[in-house]
Amino acid sequence: MRAILCYGDSNTWGDPPGGVGRYEWTVRWPGILQERLGGDYRVVEEGLCGRTTCFDDPLSPNRNGLTYLPVALETHYPIDILVIMLGTNDVKARYNHSAFTIAQGAGELLVAAKKFEPKIRNILLVAPPHVVKSDNVESSFVFDGAESKSQELAQYFKYFADMNGCHFFDAASVARSSPIDGIHIDAGNHKILAEALSKKVRNVFEGGN
Repeated sequence: MRAILCYGDSNTWGDPPGGVGRYEWTVRWPGILQERLGGDYRVVEEGLCGRTTCFDDPLSPNRNGLTYLPVALETHYPIDILVIMLGTNDVKARYNHSAFTIAQGAGELLVAAKKFEPKIRNILLVAPPHVVKSDNVESSFVFDGAESKSQELAQYFKYFADMNGCHFFDAASVARSSPIDGIHIDAGNHKILAEALSKKVRNVFEGGN
């Protein structure tokens, strides 16, 4: 059985647009990915709301993805493919980081994962869906200026994925964040993303890019 670890933020955890409740496992993209791939695969979900690539949040502790990654890897090994989808929280105005700096953070995750023993067979870096315009007051302040910055992430994420010999996928090529809050994907987009990633994962295991 092939093990797939999905390491991400609230869009992996299953936070619906508007942030009320949590989508059921069968609605969240890791759950749908499990259903699409079937019994020869085991999909493990490691999502945390507010998680960043490698930055400490001054308002919410324990969100640094680089700090927790070794714990997650040790908890769930052996891992046949590690899927990392982070970066949305990094574009918050309070961090004031450029898209390239955020991608560097993603690159640090790849470096840490490649150093892990026992060796992870495949690593897939996923650039997150874009932040979109929303009338949500809190999101508009927290993610002020994030729309254009989030659109730059994919090119730099791919650069660091290629540099580290990892696979890459752009979630924004298939999925769109909801205008309800501008950052979370709805149930329909969870399904779309899962279907696209199921094809990508199969391709990776078949020796593709």
